[in-house]
Amino acid sequence: MDKDDFESFKRGLDQVAAFEAGERKGFSVHEPVDLKIIRQATGKTQGEFAAAYHLPLGTVRDWEQGRRQPDAPARALLTIIARDPVVAEKLLADA
Repeated sequence: MDKDDFESFKRGLDQVAAFEAGERKGFSVHEPVDLKIIRQATGKTQGEFAAAYHLPLGTVRDWEQGRRQPDAPARALLTIIARDPVVAEKLLADA
């Protein structure tokens, strides 16, 4: 790490502090998705959930165990599933 890298890192930390203090706008904070709660609400096992919503089983496991976080499109799908899992499953059944 050279001086420029350090200064860039420091500026980033200053921006985070300003955002948290309400002094800086234009950022959005994404809360972690708790897939296990969403999945358990559907009453499905990991394998059933993955199959019903066309997700790789390994990805479902990684999300639940915190090894990875869903990207924006996956977060959108999980939001739909959380709101109405039956409709989401029906819509994806023919996909």
